[in-house]
Amino acid sequence: MMTVRYFYEVDCFNLNRKAHLYYPFPYQLADFFRRFFYSSPGNQSANDLEKKEIIKNIQARLDTIKKTINWEQSLFNASFVVFDSETTGLQPFWGDKIISLSAVIVEEGVIKTEAIFDELINPLRSIPPRSTEITGITNAMISDAPTLLEALPEFLNFIGSRILVAHCASFDLAFLNIELGQHLASRIMNPVIDTRLLAQKILPHMKNYSLDNLLKSFNLEIKGRHTSRGDALLTAQLFIKLLEILEEKGIYTLNQLSRFLSASQTHEAYLKWRGQL
Repeated sequence: MMTVRYFYEVDCFNLNRKAHLYYPFPYQLADFFRRFFYSSPGNQSANDLEKKEIIKNIQARLDTIKKTINWEQSLFNASFVVFDSETTGLQPFWGDKIISLSAVIVEEGVIKTEAIFDELINPLRSIPPRSTEITGITNAMISDAPTLLEALPEFLNFIGSRILVAHCASFDLAFLNIELGQHLASRIMNPVIDTRLLAQKILPHMKNYSLDNLLKSFNLEIKGRHTSRGDALLTAQLFIKLLEILEEKGIYTLNQLSRFLSASQTHEAYLKWRGQL
C-alpha cells in the first residue's frame, strides 16, 4: 500500500511560499478524471450547472487573490486571517470532512471581533459520535448547512489576499485544498503562518507546543476550545503574543520570517516533532 503524507507540512513550514502545495500524484490523477467526466455535457443536471457556477466563482476569487498578494509586506502593517476548522476525523485523504469553519481578522495587534466568519458545514456524511462528543456538533445541526464547496466563495471573499494563520495549519489546509482539488486545479494561494511551527522556533525551551500549553504559557484564558470559532479566537490571541516576540527579534517582514522559519535548526526540530529523527 502506498504511503502518503496527510498534510501539507513542508509548505506551512516555509510560509506556504508561492503556494507550491504538496499534492500526491494519485490524487492529482483522480481529481483530473473527476473534473473531466463532470464537465461532459451529457452528465450535467440543473444541480451540476449550479455547482459549475460555484466552481467558476471560486476560481475567479482564487485568481484575484493570487494577483493581489504582497509577499514583501511588513508583518506589523499586515492584515491577517486566523482560521480553524472542526472535522469528522483526522484523515482528510480517507474521507473525513470539515463540519465547521471559522476565521477572524487581526490587524495592528487587535482582533476585529466585528468581522468574524463562522459557518457550520454539511460534510455530506454522518458525524461520528466521537467528533460530536469533542465539538458538540450533531448531524441535526448540519442537516441544512451549506456544503464546503458552497461555503468556499464566502470564505475566500473573507480572507482576500491576507496572510493566513492557524495552529497546525497544514491540517486545516489539507481539508480545504482537497475540496478545491476535487473541482478545479487550484489551491489556497495565500501565505500561511503556522503558530505551532513559529512557537517551536521562538520558544525552543518548551516541551509541548499544543495550543492549550502555549495559551497557558502566556496566561491567556482558555475558553471555547474545540469549536472552530473559539479556537480561531484563541489562536489569534496566541499569534499576537508571538508577533511581539518577532518584533523583539527584529523580524519585521514576511520574507524575513520565511527565512527565519526555514533555518536548518528549525527543520531539525520539525523533523523531531514528526518523528523522523
